[in-house]
Amino acid sequence: MGLTDMLQDTGRREQFEDFVQRYDKGQPWEGISDDEAKQRHDEVASQLDDNEYEQSAREAYQQLPPEQRREVGRSLQQGETEDPTELARATRQARKEQPDLLNDLMGNPALKGAVAGIAAQAAKRVLKR
Repeated sequence: MGLTDMLQDTGRREQFEDFVQRYDKGQPWEGISDDEAKQRHDEVASQLDDNEYEQSAREAYQQLPPEQRREVGRSLQQGETEDPTELARATRQARKEQPDLLNDLMGNPALKGAVAGIAAQAAKRVLKR
């Protein structure tokens, strides 16, 4: 079952619509717990191919202020970069090579915002259809 199929279920669709609305309000790490960010990320990420995942990550990083992107870059061992494309590529690579890394770093509010953002950005594309 793909993401489109998953969001055809009315209950799931409503849950994700609520999640996306909360993500879009204020800072992306406010109003979303670490557990919910991880859960939504894992649900959505399992339905995305590498390119869709990287696109969603890039869009999520574009929503973060530069200082938050630098913080994520340091967490992902990418130095001081704030470039959303570089961060998205590093996140995609971490997803494949170190799948637990994102979960291990969830105490970082900026990374939580990025993880939640990946799920929210992918869901937005499907919900707009």
